[in-house]
Amino acid sequence: MFNIILLGITSFLTDISSEMVYPLLPVYLVSRLGASPAILGLIEGIAESLASLLKVFSGYFSDKIKLRRPFTIFGYSCSTFGKFFLYISGSWGMVLLARVVDRLGKGIRTAPRDALIADSASPGKRGAAFGLHRAMDTLGAAIGVGAAYFLIVNYQDNYKNIFLISLIPAGLAVIFLFFVREKKHVIPVMAQHTVPLQFRWKTLDKRLKLFLIFSFVFTLGNSSNQFLLLRAKEAGNPLALVILFYLVYNLIASLVSYPAARLSDRVGRKTVMLPISQGVFKLEPALC
Repeated sequence: MFNIILLGITSFLTDISSEMVYPLLPVYLVSRLGASPAILGLIEGIAESLASLLKVFSGYFSDKIKLRRPFTIFGYSCSTFGKFFLYISGSWGMVLLARVVDRLGKGIRTAPRDALIADSASPGKRGAAFGLHRAMDTLGAAIGVGAAYFLIVNYQDNYKNIFLISLIPAGLAVIFLFFVREKKHVIPVMAQHTVPLQFRWKTLDKRLKLFLIFSFVFTLGNSSNQFLLLRAKEAGNPLALVILFYLVYNLIASLVSYPAARLSDRVGRKTVMLPISQGVFKLEPALC
């Protein structure tokens, strides 16, 4: 439980930092840097694709060397550097670099961090452990959006000051990771049998194949939230009001995450995920 709380605090602080800047990025890119919506889509597409690809490699190598924490620390540190690049940005190319570094960090840290959570939770309570982490993560997002609203009202669209302030919670998040206690020899099977890294579709479990197919189809139709934020702004809403819309979204996700994860411990992951994946909520009970 100690590790789960520390990792929850880390995600809580990181999401405060990230969500202080995330709802501002589409307006910053379009109104301040002169980028088009197509450029916004290019930036998000490259950044998110990189994050997805790196999850495979970071998870494998953390298994291979039997260490999770170094990958997690490095990944969260990348997010801090990404905020710094955003602060010094003067063109959409620099924003692309900032997002790539930030998402590179997410791709590197996600699988090892989730493995740390799984290692630290008892088998019958893994859903609750991941749900607690997700709730803290999303609560941080809600606070970050609230901070963005406060700062945008008081700084009158001074984006650079907000980007600079976002570095504070991002840096604090990394510090908490140094107190995480990693278990020794958490993967005995890997210690006995060295399995080379392979990407062969035919060797995957049938259930995993189905999950990957449906996840791929779902992701194709799932556009970035930044387009929704940009559309809300272009519809005539003040930026402060757009941020409040996004705050409500995060508050609802935060309130529902933990109860949904606890429910998945009792009735099964698929039973909870299938109705939710139809678009009612975007929650992530752990497939453990």
